[in-house]
Amino acid sequence: MQYGHFDDQQREYVITRPDTPQSWSNYLGSTEYGAIITNNAGGYGFYRSGARGRFLRLRFNAVPLDQPGCYIYLRDHDNGDYWSASWQPVGKPLAHYRSECRHGTAYTIITSEYDGIESQVTYFVPLGQAFEYWRVRVTNNSGEQRCLGLFTYCEFTNQWDTQQDQVNLQYSLFIVRGDMSEDGLLRIAIQDNLTPDSGEDLIHDNARHTWMGLAGAPVSGFDTSREAFLGAYRGYHNPLAVEMGRCSGSRAFGDNACGSLQSDLTLQPGESRELLVLMGIGDARTVGKRTFVEYASPARAERELQALKRHWHGQLGSLVVETPDEEFNHTLNVWGLYNCLITFAWSRAASLVYNGERDGLGFRDTVQDILGVVAAAPDEARERLALMLTGQCSHGGAMPVVRPFEHQPGSEPLPPEEELRSDDCLWFFNTVPAYVNETGDLAFYRRVLPMPTRARTAWWVTCGGRWSSTWRAVGRTVCRAGWRRTGTTACGLATTARACSSRSNCATG
Repeated sequence: MQYGHFDDQQREYVITRPDTPQSWSNYLGSTEYGAIITNNAGGYGFYRSGARGRFLRLRFNAVPLDQPGCYIYLRDHDNGDYWSASWQPVGKPLAHYRSECRHGTAYTIITSEYDGIESQVTYFVPLGQAFEYWRVRVTNNSGEQRCLGLFTYCEFTNQWDTQQDQVNLQYSLFIVRGDMSEDGLLRIAIQDNLTPDSGEDLIHDNARHTWMGLAGAPVSGFDTSREAFLGAYRGYHNPLAVEMGRCSGSRAFGDNACGSLQSDLTLQPGESRELLVLMGIGDARTVGKRTFVEYASPARAERELQALKRHWHGQLGSLVVETPDEEFNHTLNVWGLYNCLITFAWSRAASLVYNGERDGLGFRDTVQDILGVVAAAPDEARERLALMLTGQCSHGGAMPVVRPFEHQPGSEPLPPEEELRSDDCLWFFNTVPAYVNETGDLAFYRRVLPMPTRARTAWWVTCGGRWSSTWRAVGRTVCRAGWRRTGTTACGLATTARACSSRSNCATG
């Protein structure tokens, strides 16, 4: 069964059947503001950390797949029929519903048509920004005037720490608030009583804020309460507000918050209307208002999208091959490197299967990931290598996870010995020479970087000094008889364990 194809000219993967066996996802944004979106608009958003900065909720490994997400609902006000701009969550019969999803380089475009109405939604995060666009175009391809209702929907978390949000309900169900600001933006606040008066920062000590706005058509209604929008004993496939054709103006005070803005459109035959949904981090009254004023125009959205494409396509241009094998060309020219760049950015910290357990960069995985991007992103590779080297300990082991947004080189405690993984630092022997070979940056070998410390004792060493520490750690795994290892390994990619004959004497390092 074929569900899609590569479009290397556009550097997009085209999904032509929405009923894929599993959710096919794409990454948006950066390590500062990131999001995951699937071919049916499911997914979640997070600020810096997928574990402790998740502001949009997704239920993992659930039935149906990948819900909730970033949805646009459409309703025909004349006959009451409604559907979603992505096939799910409403799930109209595919005999009457056409859908195409284009996963591009940090953007996704979902185009659908149902009952003579075509919709296209482009999701992306502008470079260097802490908000995302949902760029919506609705076209009347029927032969008559159509009166439509358009409803946005996303589900905000009650606490950005995913464990608190999903497990500690006696706390998290009582701290969220949703309202509409004087400027017409949805304002979602967590522990709003702790919000400082200025509200100029993206995040505060314990208060957290998100906002949503709609441009291109008047806002005719809103909801910030999930229970009010969906209705009791309903789901994302049949929300009460969409079925009734109007939002209720609900304001969340505890329970669960959502983001729904309603706009009513009248389209003549052949007419199109473009709307922009902007959603981001920060207080709606300050950060949201300022961002919306600057970015909420179709011309600005187009400029930001083209800048995003140029950025990513420029990195992909570091290697171009032409061979008789078309699949090989797909992999080498676009998708292999794109996946390497995404893996380099997130290092398994955010996906549809890592749902909050890992908060940061896994040491071994991250050092391995650098190998795939040294040609495409040499500057980023150098800084990531330096970051990971500051996680290597004086005894040759390493911190299992490095959290880049709070890591303090030279001031981190040594991890307990039982948390060490035997092969973590061995990957420097591959990755550092690969970086130097690619860039000619021989000075990197002489760069001085701090190690984690015990209490206040600092360890300052050059890269060259680290190799002897690593090999001493390898030597300590050799035993007098049988198998011995220090720490654990994953996937069997590498191990410092050594087999020794029961009749031999082995050095202990």
